[in-house]
Amino acid sequence: MRSTTTGARRAVAAISVVAAAAVLGACTPDPGGAPATTTTSTTTTSTTTTVPTYQVPQTTLQAGSVSASIPSVSVSYLGCGGTYNPPGITLTGPSVNIPAQTLQGGGVVTLPNVSATLAAASVNLSSFRLSCGFLSYSTGVVLEYDAVTATPSATVNLDNGQVSIGSTTLRVNGRLRFPGLGGLSINLPGFNVTVPGFGATVPIG
Repeated sequence: MRSTTTGARRAVAAISVVAAAAVLGACTPDPGGAPATTTTSTTTTSTTTTVPTYQVPQTTLQAGSVSASIPSVSVSYLGCGGTYNPPGITLTGPSVNIPAQTLQGGGVVTLPNVSATLAAASVNLSSFRLSCGFLSYSTGVVLEYDAVTATPSATVNLDNGQVSIGSTTLRVNGRLRFPGLGGLSINLPGFNVTVPGFGATVPIG
């Protein structure tokens, strides 16, 4: 009877050992370990772009001479009348003013606030003779014209300071004066002069 009991106890002990081993095996981590978890942090980078700034100095340029055709006028003096046909003339070109300013960017940009001014002046023209019957009067003729300003288009290359002034048209108003005819003065209809475009270089800071 003792043998049977002892055998039963041994069997239970063996089963317990196997069960314990199974439990331990289940609880033992896999040698390879659990898969690693990687956390990635993404940082957004802000990029600031600086636009170059350029200083354009106050500059005055001289445009080339311009040709002008002056309208004819009817002349009357002491009962004599005639027509004076002025010759074509050449006028000193206008001065072109570029104001001091700050521009941003690069390459070729518009150059604002540019003005072209033809100053008031007087020009001696050809002589004129007025005759009627036995009367004859000779005189020199003087063209006097008023100042006029226009706004030509203009660009500047900020990389090298090259300026391009566009062609522009000036509307000139003036008068013809006849000193030998008692200082007779006749107002002219307005006439146009075209100033060709031209280029120049200005220092860019």
